[in-house]
Amino acid sequence: MPAQIDQREPFPGWPPRDILAPFVMLAVSLQRSHGYVIEDYLRALGLFGITMSTLYRTLRQMEKDGYLESTWEPGPTGPARRVYTITDAGNVWLDASAAMLGAYRETIDRFFGLYGSGIGANRRQPDDSTDEKETPR
Repeated sequence: MPAQIDQREPFPGWPPRDILAPFVMLAVSLQRSHGYVIEDYLRALGLFGITMSTLYRTLRQMEKDGYLESTWEPGPTGPARRVYTITDAGNVWLDASAAMLGAYRETIDRFFGLYGSGIGANRRQPDDSTDEKETPR
């Protein structure tokens, strides 16, 4: 019997980098945020396989590219935190990313339309109600 997949566990390589950046930018566009708030937002969306080092590398690159700005602000009880804000260029980039993701969605929808009407629909599903197993001849 195949192992059950924990819905919180990512597939290897998920999320791909070209998907991560738009989600990070969207989080910052909704609210000025520091890294841990952004991480919580991503996890709430089901993106569990992201390490903090990957997130901070992405944030630093977006800032270097001019899409985000950051300032150091005192933490409520601890050290200062870097808080990120989206720039005008970041909003333009986010709009372009939304268009790219829309095109991805159309391509993925076509895949599942073909898969569901072809091999995916014709593949025999295991029947758990019987204990019969095929034996090699």
